Amino acid sequence: MRIHPPHFFIFLALLSVFFFGQTSVFAVDCDAVRMKYHCPAQKHQIHLSFDDGVGSVTPKILDILKRENIKATFLILGNKIDCAKYPAGQSLELCKQRFKTLKRIKREGHDIGSHSYEHYHHSKLSPVALKDTITHSKQLLAPFFTTEPPIFRLPYGDGWFNQKDAPQVMQALHQQGFEHLGWEMTAYDWNPKFQKGDLILDNIMNQMCTGKGRNGVILYHDGVFENEHEGRLFTANNLARWIPTMRCVADFKSLTEIKKKFKRKLQK
Repeated sequence: MRIHPPHFFIFLALLSVFFFGQTSVFAVDCDAVRMKYHCPAQKHQIHLSFDDGVGSVTPKILDILKRENIKATFLILGNKIDCAKYPAGQSLELCKQRFKTLKRIKREGHDIGSHSYEHYHHSKLSPVALKDTITHSKQLLAPFFTTEPPIFRLPYGDGWFNQKDAPQVMQALHQQGFEHLGWEMTAYDWNPKFQKGDLILDNIMNQMCTGKGRNGVILYHDGVFENEHEGRLFTANNLARWIPTMRCVADFKSLTEIKKKFKRKLQK
């Protein structure tokens, strides 16, 4: 069989699927990746997480994760799946779509946690409002929690990174039975100035490989908290292309492999 450029690399990728079980369709020169980002030979251990969903692009991200055999964690805003608040109409139908996607996230074996009900700065809330927004999200998302203890990620990390100055936030989470999930690396994919070329990938790779490097949870976004249904299009449209580069220097792990404080719930 004669293979002509530019199909050669596609052909190699397809061969790797057949013989080695690799699922990425983007061929990457891993030696060049390690040299570009000054990565060590020993692979890192990473876990992908996605905030602010459920969004319009979440199904596309799920398709990518399924193809790549990667389990991720989705931190859900309660107001995105609170369909009872909508009257009949387009908004209700969109909410039903998001709720259906939430069920798919759990069905496909990903972890699910709360990102609160609204995307507030929680350290600025009154004690009553703080308890109410945490409780509201818990009531909506409890059937979908996948870990013991259940996962919570604070919007902006507010109340986590500054917990010495605002200890009431973490106290409120623990009183509701939650354990906070932070992150070791962030893509900054919410920032428009990085939504061009491979700047988001560069953010992750540089954090992962610079100096002693980092292992742990990576923060991406599948939703846009300011918008009812819209998702992070740039992230969803490029994630499949970024994963093979990350895989050159890291192994993708489940949340419970990375964070031992969480245990997977037995699913009924």
